[in-house]
Amino acid sequence: MSRLLYHTEEGYNRGESPFDRAIRETADSEEAKIVCPYISPTYVKSILRDVDNWRIITDVVAWVGAFHGESREEICKFIEEHQDRVHHFRHIHAKVVLSDDSAVLGSANLTEKGVVGRTEMGVEFNEEAKIKELREWFTRLWSESSPVDLEELDELIHTSPSGSSTHSRPTSLTSDAPRVNASFVQDTEPPIAGSIEVDDDGHRALVNRVQLAPSREWADSFFDLLSDLIAATGLTEDDSELVTAIPQKKRISISINRRMVLGAFFTGKAKTGFIIGEETENLDELIEKADGYLDFSANTGEDEEKTPHWVEYEGTPERMLTPTFRREWMKAAICEAQRASGSIHQSSHQPLVYQAAVNQNYRNQVLNEVFPNDV
Repeated sequence: MSRLLYHTEEGYNRGESPFDRAIRETADSEEAKIVCPYISPTYVKSILRDVDNWRIITDVVAWVGAFHGESREEICKFIEEHQDRVHHFRHIHAKVVLSDDSAVLGSANLTEKGVVGRTEMGVEFNEEAKIKELREWFTRLWSESSPVDLEELDELIHTSPSGSSTHSRPTSLTSDAPRVNASFVQDTEPPIAGSIEVDDDGHRALVNRVQLAPSREWADSFFDLLSDLIAATGLTEDDSELVTAIPQKKRISISINRRMVLGAFFTGKAKTGFIIGEETENLDELIEKADGYLDFSANTGEDEEKTPHWVEYEGTPERMLTPTFRREWMKAAICEAQRASGSIHQSSHQPLVYQAAVNQNYRNQVLNEVFPNDV
């Protein structure tokens, strides 16, 4: 059985919300699973009050950014009290409430406004096969994500733009979650660079460097990593801390302030380099497995015993990126972003490297030019 959920004319005059009723009926179970980016702690606590076992997957950065003041503090308190029950999954946008035998999904967020004050559409159903598939989907997303670091959360609460802050950029949260990178069933138009300004010399330099990559998949994977790094740090193309460069040496160099944080190296077998912190789990093992390694020297005022490390690995750029490694790499990069306010290598910055990471159309333009047989 399934039924559509939407507000009838009665909803204009304080009629009962079909979304609220369906959500509460579904959550009235021994176990409830929720996926939603925007949540009112007051509302979600009211529907989970008598539920013994519940879990939530959300985008904590988006959630915090949508609220301010006391609401933001309430979100922080809710996450702190239920840290193991709330996972952060970047860019999650689905809205699902799921129990053992029923589910509600649709466009409504789990906020008072989303449930009783907006024109939304949803569906409630209890078909066994679909419930089983949804539960498997939730289990996969849960395994691909993790709880937030509470120290990072505290900083995010005070730096996210909708709150009062003197910071120019919000703190990001490290995340184990993968990034969706699907393709269209059919292109309606040839991919173009869009509205970005493409400097001919810079474009040619980037194309020549990407030509050194062993395959289109390798290059695409590297730009995915750079895109993830940009999202995690919140750095923009014009931020003085970030330098995306194409040095004379056969490499692509990504640095934040005084240190490289990501690199592609094309001398001999292609390698990818990462910065990782001194406290990284299994650090000795990672160093032993590395195909290239160096120990960063201490900057002014930095403890020489706690400087980060640089490791390089052959194979595809994402080969070594277990959830733990990704998290430690992101933490180290974010640490560098907070260490100073500008790079001494800014004159080497090539904005088109940045664009190849964040602008899929421009990236396709570069990759199609370099690997025409793989289009």
